[in-house]
Amino acid sequence: MSSSRKYFVGFVLMMSALAMAQVAPDAAQLLEKLRLAHGGEALASLRTYQETATLTTFSGPQVENQLTVVSYVDFPSKRLRLEYRDGPRLIQVLQVSPAGGQSWSAISGSKALEPALTKELRDGLYQTWYGIRLGGSGREMARILGRRTFGDVSGLAVEVGTQGSKTIYLVGAQNQLIAERYQNSQGQLTVLYSDLRLVAGIRIPFRARIYADGVLFAEVKVQQARVNPPLEPKTFRMP
Repeated sequence: MSSSRKYFVGFVLMMSALAMAQVAPDAAQLLEKLRLAHGGEALASLRTYQETATLTTFSGPQVENQLTVVSYVDFPSKRLRLEYRDGPRLIQVLQVSPAGGQSWSAISGSKALEPALTKELRDGLYQTWYGIRLGGSGREMARILGRRTFGDVSGLAVEVGTQGSKTIYLVGAQNQLIAERYQNSQGQLTVLYSDLRLVAGIRIPFRARIYADGVLFAEVKVQQARVNPPLEPKTFRMP
């Protein structure tokens, strides 16, 4: 082997070791416990997901709006679709895939989704309880931050980086997800999870309170959750 080839191979091995070193063993172990608490193999085997939820937004202490949100996720193909409905009327669709992002609204029609929002939606495949399906594998970075308090709940915080996304999970005494914190265009988002229910062997939070920079921004209440439903290509067809 030539000296230049040896140098290249050595460099690759060094970078691989460095990447592995970014995932602390105790953090990887905690992420595995978190996955086990939320379904273990059932969660690891999650391929598709469909959810219908009520989204309530707030302006100060007052309710600003209430919509129905139907989400479709195809994890292997990295597709995510959000449909916003006002009663029975479809008013907006946001969708991301490896090819990019698209949006549609009843007012402005179809257009490409802004790059920043495309990234935020794509990050959602690896944040929230969705990201727990990976356990300690496939992470670019993971480290335990110690005990933290988010809002009115306290637990052990673990910072995780996956596919360019970052989040901090707050893990409760039963190794369950109780809160999360990450940055996006709304500022620092803190999500408090509750009402955990088993659906097809997966423990899913059916309620989430979302705070932007410490102020209550929205609340999500899941009405229906479907694990591994068949999603056909037409599911992701834009209006």
